[in-house]
Amino acid sequence: MKMKHRKRTVLLLLTAAITGLLVSGFQSKRGSIQPLEPVSQHYKTLSTWSLKPDNRRAWMDTVKFPWSEYGKGAQGNMLWRTVYLSPEDEARLPELIRVPANSSDQTRAELDYMLQVQQNRTPKEIERARYIANIGSWPNILNPEDPDYYENRQQLFYIATAIGEWYNDKNFPATTALLLKCIQDIRVTEFRLKWYFKRPRPYHLEPALKPLAKINSPSFASGHSLWAFAEAFIFAEIIPEKRAEFLKKAEEVRWSRELMGIHYPSDNEASRIISWHLLQAWYQNPTFVADLEKAQREWRDRKLSY
Repeated sequence: MKMKHRKRTVLLLLTAAITGLLVSGFQSKRGSIQPLEPVSQHYKTLSTWSLKPDNRRAWMDTVKFPWSEYGKGAQGNMLWRTVYLSPEDEARLPELIRVPANSSDQTRAELDYMLQVQQNRTPKEIERARYIANIGSWPNILNPEDPDYYENRQQLFYIATAIGEWYNDKNFPATTALLLKCIQDIRVTEFRLKWYFKRPRPYHLEPALKPLAKINSPSFASGHSLWAFAEAFIFAEIIPEKRAEFLKKAEEVRWSRELMGIHYPSDNEASRIISWHLLQAWYQNPTFVADLEKAQREWRDRKLSY
């Protein structure tokens, strides 16, 4: 028992050290950016398990994301260019996160957790998760005659719904312009990371999982969690006093991906970390800083009008 306790303690210390390394990847030119919140909830517990391959489950390491399921659109999205994110900073992103091996103790623990979530999920939770699954903006919907154009712009403000319906794309055009540029960087990052890691979905490794949807791109990292947390951090730069509410909304988004059976918890935690690093990297770009300042002024000037 003492040996097990000692191993567990060492793993916890390693997790803390790794977290410290991850959140120090970029040095922002702006020193007042709030540090990334510590890992919490089940993500903290699951992260204490080993990420290394385990020979007892070696067959799992032979499983790859099936090419037959890889959508052409998902591959094509990698070809977009970033706006604020420099090629140098983008190249560093894969170094900041670690993918657990398919056969690792952590992956097994995550799959067991997801099976438990599947067993306990309620019809109301399923309905909510499916609703969230349809949320998310895209940078290539630019034509006002496109039937998705207005909804695409409105959904940029989903994470900030706690502010009120008046906080939207029509009333805050400078904020909308900022978010549209950021979402392009977010989507490029999402699909290039998926291509880089090509992690199979949880249901590829665990036949007992019954996902609420099948996704045509690899699992790591979660696109929904990436945009949710990135937007939460952006809105927190505009309205700092509402940071907790923005992050709560982002937490619901990442929870929904696990409840649907389509993302490992480590996919979602990686997206939270990467999104924070995106903000750090964006601050290296004077154009982003100028656009953010416009959005901040817009908020100060217009908030009292609603």
